[in-house]
Amino acid sequence: MAKGVTLLELLIVMVIIGILASAAVKTWDVTLERQRIEETMKELEEIGRAIVGDERLTYMGTRIDFGFVGDCGMLPLYLIDLAIKPDYVDSLLWKGPYVTPVFAENPRNFLIDAWGDSYKYYPESLIIRSFAGGSEMSYQKWLTKKLANSFSDLFNNEVSGIVCDAFGNLPDSVKANNILITLFHPREGRLIIDSIHPRVGGNFIYSGVAIGKKRLVCVYRDTLQYDSIERIITVYPRIGVKYIELKFSRVNFQE
Repeated sequence: MAKGVTLLELLIVMVIIGILASAAVKTWDVTLERQRIEETMKELEEIGRAIVGDERLTYMGTRIDFGFVGDCGMLPLYLIDLAIKPDYVDSLLWKGPYVTPVFAENPRNFLIDAWGDSYKYYPESLIIRSFAGGSEMSYQKWLTKKLANSFSDLFNNEVSGIVCDAFGNLPDSVKANNILITLFHPREGRLIIDSIHPRVGGNFIYSGVAIGKKRLVCVYRDTLQYDSIERIITVYPRIGVKYIELKFSRVNFQE
């Protein structure tokens, strides 16, 4: 004879199902939250590299990517400027879009985190932030990307070196005055053409140079001799580039 299910047994089964369902929902919530965090952190890293470059990209041991800062000599005023050229930057300098092709197809996608909220960009503090579904008050949840340790690391680097002739001779005051060194570098969205004469003994120095690839031209000219040197130099954060040797191939300072 078949035995029926009592009301108590049915209630117990329903309670167990409820507990299992609740545990499954909590597990799903935790998994979803973890996925959102990972996705947002990945996007923050990509946006950061779009701004200050990707140190992982090198050619023959030399870094080749310095992002928006390296090309324009300034931070973007707004994140959208990484995808669409802003008016405040010279067309010759901006080499974007700096965000990945996936973002570039819909330029505004990269402005939104995995919770559907806009990223907060604070250029004066060198950070990009997601509130991670929270608010300005729930700082424990914030996800933050620091772009650099300081503005100086990005924009106040040194370029220095020495000039000599084909035989390694250093210039005296007369020869130094015949040498013109020109550094082409971006600053505040405009190309700066910065020309100086080396000191007696051939030393030269530039300060306040932003990170990135820069063009350096050195010309010697007098009534009898002419020669020129051109280099593409790499200015690194904090390090800059030092001990550059500019050696003419057809000039003799002793003549």
